[in-house]
Amino acid sequence: MSERMPAPRRVAAVLMLVSGVTHVAQLYFYPANHSAWGASIFGGIYFALGLYLRFSKGRAALWLTAILPSIGGALGVWRFLHLHRNPFSVFHVAVDLVVVPCCIYLLSRRKAVTDE
Repeated sequence: MSERMPAPRRVAAVLMLVSGVTHVAQLYFYPANHSAWGASIFGGIYFALGLYLRFSKGRAALWLTAILPSIGGALGVWRFLHLHRNPFSVFHVAVDLVVVPCCIYLLSRRKAVTDE
């Protein structure tokens, strides 16, 4: 019988998958904007991290999903303030503000989860 995935991990995985898709979707709405191309690269990484979180039980996925969205969130704020004000940036930073604490919480729990 398989173990149930902890709720914070499930939330983080789903949000990363959604964020990955919406990062890439910016190319449809802003095809001429260079920052949308950079964001779409982050989208591919975020989607892969969402899959990694969903299908792995290890801590490596948690570490990557705590660190990379922290960087992406900071870049998203910078993009919004200095390059291109758009609703995607606000949504993506909000997602990062949920995902990062979920992963840090899971990393800080006493019960260790081993890498596969």
